[in-house]
Amino acid sequence: MKKLLITTCALLAVTSASFAETVTAEVGLVSPIQIGAPTADVDGFRLSILYTENKNMKGFDWNWFIAKNTGSFNGFKLGGLYNQVDKGGNIIQLGGFVNNYDGKTHVTQVFSGINMGENVEGLRLFSAVNYADKMKGTDVGAINFANNMEGLQIGIFNYAANLNGYQIGLINYAKNSSIFPVLPFFNTGK
Repeated sequence: MKKLLITTCALLAVTSASFAETVTAEVGLVSPIQIGAPTADVDGFRLSILYTENKNMKGFDWNWFIAKNTGSFNGFKLGGLYNQVDKGGNIIQLGGFVNNYDGKTHVTQVFSGINMGENVEGLRLFSAVNYADKMKGTDVGAINFANNMEGLQIGIFNYAANLNGYQIGLINYAKNSSIFPVLPFFNTGK
């Protein structure tokens, strides 16, 4: 009887752990006070009221304050004071005050505050600040900063240590400029 009870408890623990790995809906107040565990994946919808953390996510993320993914994110993000994704993904985003995306990330971001990324590809429109170590695509913001830029920067101040493309703005700095490193209105890389 004791052996049967231990086996049943172990089986229930394993079964509930495997069901807890992915949730279709996540609502979090302050992690770990949320539907799924911080290590769970979300495939569907997440509402982050104050601070919610999950591993990977696919779907719609509505963030009021802070949302974090320790894995990847693939889907649509709406708002938030701070959004963090540690392992990239495919992100379409409207709003968000500070967005910090590490890993290879393909983005379409509109009306965000500060966008930071490690390896970014895509379009970032109407931002206050766009930063990327490596950017391939178009940045349209007040300040655009990239160590390696392939594409177009449009802003008040544009910076690229290595530019393969064009800059349009009030002040444009391209360390490898084919014309002159600092120029008003327009610059291009070698």
